[in-house]
Amino acid sequence: MAAENDNSLARPLQTMKASIFSEGSLSMFKDSLPKALGKEADEVAKRFAKNIYTHICQNPSLQDCTVPSIIRAACLSASLNLDIDPRGLAYLVPYYNNKVTPKAKEAQFQIGYLGLIELAYRSGKVLDISAHCIYESEIATVKITRIDGRYKVEHPFSYIPPTGKMIAVYATAEVEGFGARTMVLRIDEVEKARSASKAPNSPAWSNAYEAMAKKTAIRQLAKFLPKSILEDFAKGAAIDEQETFVETATKAAEVNSIQTGSQATDAQFEQPQQSLPPAEDDWKKDIKLPGEPGYVAAVDAK
Repeated sequence: MAAENDNSLARPLQTMKASIFSEGSLSMFKDSLPKALGKEADEVAKRFAKNIYTHICQNPSLQDCTVPSIIRAACLSASLNLDIDPRGLAYLVPYYNNKVTPKAKEAQFQIGYLGLIELAYRSGKVLDISAHCIYESEIATVKITRIDGRYKVEHPFSYIPPTGKMIAVYATAEVEGFGARTMVLRIDEVEKARSASKAPNSPAWSNAYEAMAKKTAIRQLAKFLPKSILEDFAKGAAIDEQETFVETATKAAEVNSIQTGSQATDAQFEQPQQSLPPAEDDWKKDIKLPGEPGYVAAVDAK
């Protein structure tokens, strides 16, 4: 009986492996990669496929996701040349898509805050970029000013760990020829972004609230930095925001190209976008309010 159960668990993985390493999927990975890779694209596409499959094997919650959603999320990762691996540059996050019938479990591409920092430094124009959280015990020592819409944060270092609830987060970047720019978010603004996301109670928010708060601040900061010289960083922030807040539909053409292993075209991979916020209120159903089981509040300082 145990051997039979093992085989039943292995079958979905075998099907998924065949789809991920199919000619059609590898072609999509390759076409999604930056053109600058040139002849290296074939090997990089294979590396992406290997990393994706390994990531799925190590995360059972992803093994029930639809194959097209996994391939699509992987292609978004490839377009930024961010590997989905233990470094935490990017992730695949499972969520239930209530917009399709029947409801389907799909994989969502999500950039880690370290991934956004990596994209920023790739430009060669970012001299420094960082994000920090502020806790209740630091109210007396942290000074935040806003003059003509520009923030300035004075956050002295302390050998004593902060205590209490997180109350704010900020991100700062210094760009060559542009100067420094800072974005500050109160915790209610972070919570607003979390509540509006596809998966507000996902393990990412439950287990790494501080990292997600930092990413939210960096993503907001990206909107105010020069996109002409920080193309990959701006693109990554935009893709992550789109994936987090905008529902997308998978075309039948994409499904067929992945399942049959045929060559996929750019037109097959285009996804229609909906306006923000969604017209329906379905996304509110999974949001847990304070006092309800499953609610994730702002974390205490460790």
